[in-house]
Amino acid sequence: MKINRPLSPHLTIHKPQLTSTFSIFHRISGAFLATMVLFSTFSFKIGDLSPTFYHFYQYFFFFTFYLNWVIISLVNFTLLALCHHMSNGVRHLLWDLGPFLELSKVYTPGIIMLFCAAFLALLNIIRQHRSNGQIPYR
Repeated sequence: MKINRPLSPHLTIHKPQLTSTFSIFHRISGAFLATMVLFSTFSFKIGDLSPTFYHFYQYFFFFTFYLNWVIISLVNFTLLALCHHMSNGVRHLLWDLGPFLELSKVYTPGIIMLFCAAFLALLNIIRQHRSNGQIPYR
């Protein structure tokens, strides 16, 4: 006897909530940040392993000179993911302390977290744009 029903009906029955959406994006941003850390680590190690460094510098020059918009957009997207992940982590720390756990107060820190993440990402993008992508000297 075979029953025709979906395997995961919870995805189609329940409508997405703010807390579940932020939880999913928190996991996605954490995986993206871990991937970016591994990618940056291995890309620098490839240059160290090359015996002549010629191919590594040719590759590096191509990306920085011709495709700088890809690097800038990737850095901005990483900053947005970092700001979201960090703000959501602060929200979870507040939940561990006990406040904002009532049903009427659950959405308030989520909306505040969203605005804080957007504000932090915007400040980082403005700072990067004003410094023309260079590290400021102190």
